[in-house]
This record gives sequence, structure tokens and C-alpha cells, in this order.
Amino acid sequence: MSGPQGIPLAVRSPEPSPGVTHVLFVCTANRCRSPYAAAIARLLADDSLEIHSGGLMAGGHPMPSAGVRMGRDLGIDFSSHLSRELDRDDLDGFEVILTMARAHSRELAADNPQLMGRIFTVKQFARWLTHHPRPVGVPVGVWLDGVAGDRSPTDFVGDDVDDDVADPINSPASAWAAMARELTGSISPIVAALGAARG
Repeated sequence: MSGPQGIPLAVRSPEPSPGVTHVLFVCTANRCRSPYAAAIARLLADDSLEIHSGGLMAGGHPMPSAGVRMGRDLGIDFSSHLSRELDRDDLDGFEVILTMARAHSRELAADNPQLMGRIFTVKQFARWLTHHPRPVGVPVGVWLDGVAGDRSPTDFVGDDVDDDVADPINSPASAWAAMARELTGSISPIVAALGAARG
């Protein structure tokens, strides 16, 4: 199934690109948190990062009007956004998979145990990076597979409000603005750590 301009409504592994790190943001429906996270990351990133987003539910749905309006205030156009569902059997091409809540991380890790080292909530990853600097010149996926694959099961078990980005789907503009601020605070150090300046 495809959306406008033939854009596929399923998110699958991208083709490898030399010197490019593929980052995937994930939320429940891909109608609010993950598209915002991806848009914010694109504003901050250089060409060494390619940003994607997807959801755990069937795609093809627009962003709520409150989110479109808030995006416009931030200089981001979501007017043509349609949600896209992840192909959970085809995620190996993403070097980093960042979710909006631990429930999302648990689902993806259960489906893809070989990728556990690459799956974090966006807040977890921002914190984790402060204690695990990326070595210069080491590809991000290789690095994470080596150092993060044996993380504690508590990284995935349970719901910790400190690791969740609140879902604004049926909320007023103020909730969308709070979400955007929260995401920017976590994504800024992530982009800085993963970008070309790190090698």
C-alpha cells in the first residue's frame, strides 16, 4: 500500500549508505511522537544521519490538526503526513532504533532479539550516551552491537514514566508543545554524539 506520491506506507530497512547512519524513531501509531522526533532530528542533523520514523499500528492516517498547527509554529510542515507502519521483520538496516516508551522497546526487542543492542527509548539513549561515548571511526551499528547488546533486562522490563514521552494524540496544543520541547532536549545530544563530527 502506498500513500500520496507513491510513498510506501510500510517502513523497512534502508539500503546501506557508506558514511551514513540510519536512525529510526518509533511510537504507537506514527501520528505524533515519532514524526515529531524525526522532524526535529532532521533539523539538527547533518548528512551523516538519515532519519526515519514508523509506528506499531497500521498506517495511512494523518496527524491530528493540533499537531499540524504546532508543527507550523515550529517551522515544520506536517500537513501531508500519513502514518507508516514498521515491517518488524525487516529492521536490521537501522543502526539505532529509538522508541517513545519502554513498551515499544519491549515489543521490538521481542520481535528482533538480535537488535537489542540498538533499541533504546529516546530518553534512555540520551542518558546512556553520556557514559558510553562513541569511539571515533567505529560505525554506529557495530559499536552498539558490541557494547549495548548485553544491557540489563530492566532496560526493557516495566514502564518507567521517566523513560516515556507522553502521547499528545487527543490533547490540546500545549501538550504538543511540551512534547516537542522534551524531544528536542533528548535528541540534541543524540544527534551531536552520532553525527559526522564523531568520526
